[in-house]
Amino acid sequence: MSSYRRVSAVAVAALLISGVTAPAALAATPEKAPAATTVAPTPDTPLIGAGLSLDLNAAVDLEAHGIVAVGIGGASDDNGTVSLTVGKGSRITHKNHKIVSGKVLLQGGIQLSKGAKKVVVSNVAVDVKTGLITAKIGAKANVRIGTVNNPAEAKVELLEGSTNATLKLGEQGIHLNAGLFADLDAQLGTCLTSDIDASAGVDVDAVLDVDANLAVGAKLNTDLIVALGLDADIDLNLGVQGLLDAVVAVDISLF
Repeated sequence: MSSYRRVSAVAVAALLISGVTAPAALAATPEKAPAATTVAPTPDTPLIGAGLSLDLNAAVDLEAHGIVAVGIGGASDDNGTVSLTVGKGSRITHKNHKIVSGKVLLQGGIQLSKGAKKVVVSNVAVDVKTGLITAKIGAKANVRIGTVNNPAEAKVELLEGSTNATLKLGEQGIHLNAGLFADLDAQLGTCLTSDIDASAGVDVDAVLDVDANLAVGAKLNTDLIVALGLDADIDLNLGVQGLLDAVVAVDISLF
């Protein structure tokens, strides 16, 4: 067994004074460089994108009831189709190559008016896993207004030259609860519920598109890529360039 003994600073000084070169082991050494660190991508990937668009006239004939619907607070409208963009705080959560949960917070609102009476639908939020859609109706907050039909089924698209994947979460439309129309009737003095099945509500074609970045700076967000099942379509060995070269449009099951 090899052994060593500590050489004191006095002994080293004596060697230097006597002109004897100190052993290499005693020579000054630079401070050890800090170990390289790797920052893992957060399991919460922010969402941006087009958001929710739906044609309210497809649910009920607003014009026949004397109702005018317009987008407010950044929302747009086109002949009854209102579009709410994805707002801050929206995210999709993934862990161990699986989607765990997610939230889409939609920016802007829908103002419905009849004569002097007005009601605003705002703070619309969609739970990605359950499909639950909530909103503020006038002064009533967190009202359950509907659900995304079959929220587990989605489509993912990745265009060449982009690192953003578009998740199409509303491919099978959304279901609006009868309670939403009852609330509107109460506040506007209308009878929208006469046009729908009061016990079942109504299904409406809709678009719910959100974008998630598949890269964190120069690093691939591999956990999200695998969670979305895109690793078969993207050459992960090429890093970010593999994303930029890929063209993907696939149907997936989120959960």
